[in-house]
Amino acid sequence: MKNTCSKTIFSLALLVLSSAALSAQDVNGRASIEADRKVAKGFHIEAGYEARSKDSFSGIERNQLSLGASYKLNKHFKAGLEYIFIGHYANSSGEFRPRHRLSANFTGTVDAGQWRFSLKEKLQFTHKAYDVNRYQEVLNTLTLKSRLMVKYRGFRSVEPYAYAEVRNIFNAPRCSATYNSATDKWSDYEFLGYDHAYVNRVRGAVGLEWKLSKSHSLDFTAMYNFHHELEIDTNKSGSKLKSYGWENPQSLTLCVGYKFSF
Repeated sequence: MKNTCSKTIFSLALLVLSSAALSAQDVNGRASIEADRKVAKGFHIEAGYEARSKDSFSGIERNQLSLGASYKLNKHFKAGLEYIFIGHYANSSGEFRPRHRLSANFTGTVDAGQWRFSLKEKLQFTHKAYDVNRYQEVLNTLTLKSRLMVKYRGFRSVEPYAYAEVRNIFNAPRCSATYNSATDKWSDYEFLGYDHAYVNRVRGAVGLEWKLSKSHSLDFTAMYNFHHELEIDTNKSGSKLKSYGWENPQSLTLCVGYKFSF
């Protein structure tokens, strides 16, 4: 009865995600490998590599290397720190744009029978190690990702899961301007600083963790991404606004990962 209930719930989650994915404008993929070393009781060190494809799997959009540590405070709470080097390639020009990312995360977990519910908060600081137009993007981005996950642990070697995630940006550029629809031009433009905070991505996902053995596991995930991004285009001196508006691209991301624990 419990297995039937879990299968029904995750089938419904998959159906909802599949329906949403039909409206996705692009499909891309991710592949990752991770090593998890238990140093002491509750204390782990993790290292990993991930490759992400461009839309329609037309090439590599980014490579990233990560190193982190986590500590389980008790049966319900875990905290962690992580550094990621991101080798990003611009979609339009293919220019290499490296980034450095530091993050701190805190996860709360509650078990109810075979079900596990968790809430993860991750605060991220990302430095762009390349020149930017500071009037249309920020050099150092501060974001918060909040993820609510449910996982079913009643099967022997597989654990299906689903989650919803919201990403907030806290220091996006802000400006004011007047738009003339007759001439399709902006006037009275003024840059106001980096204090624009808003939700810039909502994500839903379903996945499956397959434990091959005590040390080896595979993870398969399908993610639907809805972006809500304010696009500002100015000249480099910040004296002229060329365009200003919200964009809402949607995408489906297919992920596969391998994890070695020792």
